Amino acid sequence: EPRRVAPVPLHAQLAQIAATIPLTTLTGLQWVTWLAILNNLVALLVDVPWTVTLSWWWVALGVLLFLTPVGRMGIAAAGARLLLRGVEPGSYPRGGSVHLRLWTALRLSEASGATNISSAPWMRQYARALGAKVGRGVDLHSLPPVTGLLELGDGCAIEPEVDLSGHWVDGDVVHIGSIRIDAGATVGARSFLAPGTRIGKNAQVEAGSAVFG
Repeated sequence: EPRRVAPVPLHAQLAQIAATIPLTTLTGLQWVTWLAILNNLVALLVDVPWTVTLSWWWVALGVLLFLTPVGRMGIAAAGARLLLRGVEPGSYPRGGSVHLRLWTALRLSEASGATNISSAPWMRQYARALGAKVGRGVDLHSLPPVTGLLELGDGCAIEPEVDLSGHWVDGDVVHIGSIRIDAGATVGARSFLAPGTRIGKNAQVEAGSAVFG
């Protein structure tokens, strides 16, 4: 029978609005760091009375945390691990606590810049930081799931733009699942791996495929 989809509760919408404040602040700190660098350089080269310099130690800390891939991924991974602690595969109501925690973790990864193209060489380390199990010699060119529910066997290859998010929204239900790719398997570009997917050893998934179960 047709299923009636309930709207997102008002309290969940308000919580999402409230969460945008620290998230946009985090993005703003990246621009503040660039402005601090520019301001200090201008003060060194030109005698301008309105420049107020900031200690280079604070600038260096800002660069490490907000501008380098290591700092950005560190913030995103630490926040995701904290937000999604205890979340397991299953189906959850949209607008519930698990969905809001997942939504916030996703927005945090975007606001911190962890998904920036400059972070591409660090995808394996980022996946491990999120809690994923990554084997030896893995070739990972797609974003790992913020849930950390990913297992990559030795020598497997994930081509660019593969959807490894491990979750999807079906009306008012959020499905979260783990993804396992065994040793030597290859997943073609722009493929979608649904929650609960397992790809066997040495299997080959052609580009643009959708895999369920």
